[in-house]
Amino acid sequence: MTRGRFTRKTTGEVVLPLVDRADSLIERTRGLLGRPAPAPGEGLLLRRCGAIHTIGMRYVIDLVFLDRQERVVGLTPALAPFRFSWHRQAAATVELRAGEIARLGLMKGEQWVWESL
Repeated sequence: MTRGRFTRKTTGEVVLPLVDRADSLIERTRGLLGRPAPAPGEGLLLRRCGAIHTIGMRYVIDLVFLDRQERVVGLTPALAPFRFSWHRQAAATVELRAGEIARLGLMKGEQWVWESL
């Protein structure tokens, strides 16, 4: 996995200071399954992923769907275990701790920038 962060393109403000990027097929397939919930400000970036299931998850998560330009095209707050969410325009998904969408004030249309750490 590669570590990085997301900033807002317009302001340079750090949105998520610590994001793990799942680089391999195995890492993307596993996602957060079997891992503890991310801490506030942390997440897991899944590239080439526009659909998420929470089968086998033990906790609720928030999802941010990004297009190829890293623009937020969809938000799914509080996806419970054994559920499914997808977005037709998504090229990547960021899995977050439940409540992070509201806490961070995330909105559709925001442009993000990935920076490796």
